[in-house]
Amino acid sequence: MAVADLPTYGYRRVWALLRRESERDGLPVVNAKRVYRIMRTHNLLLERKPADPCRKR
Repeated sequence: MAVADLPTYGYRRVWALLRRESERDGLPVVNAKRVYRIMRTHNLLLERKPADPCRKR
């Protein structure tokens, strides 16, 4: 499965898929920071959602 075909997959979701596949196949687990770095260098990261403003009581 190519990540470029799934533009709504963020790095956490991609990392979870890779982690499940590596555990199933008995391979070493991929580091989440490495997934983030690779996706950033290839411009595959999603835009961050703006934070909700804090409500005052």
